[in-house]
Amino acid sequence: MCLILDTNKYGEFFDPTNRDMEPVRQWHKKMGKFVYSPTPKMKKELAGNYKMSKIFNEGRRGEQVKWIDEKKVRKEEKVLIKQRKLKSNDLHIIALALAGEVKLLVSGDKNLHADFKDIIEKGNIYQNKAHKHLLAEDICP
Repeated sequence: MCLILDTNKYGEFFDPTNRDMEPVRQWHKKMGKFVYSPTPKMKKELAGNYKMSKIFNEGRRGEQVKWIDEKKVRKEEKVLIKQRKLKSNDLHIIALALAGEVKLLVSGDKNLHADFKDIIEKGNIYQNKAHKHLLAEDICP
């Protein structure tokens, strides 16, 4: 299973006292893959967090990160701009989910939740440990 970890959850992911993110940390250690694409917006967001940048760079080599070609994400962004009005300012995340066929998002952004559920077929949002059932062992497309 793959998931997109929104920037607004990076701090919680690295906080060992955060019980809601503990299932995500364990899932990632055992089998999970984060999804990333080096689009300008994602690079800018990642530049503000050294620890996550390190995970993405090391994970790419170690198979813990699924990298999506930037061109695929940009193509999806163009389609979304023409076809949809988003509630969030996270066009890049929705486009990444479409390009990478990702069905799971970890985010605290309610507007992004609405966009994700509206656009991503069978999309799910992980918000707290009650959602750990969403972290199923599965093949990452």
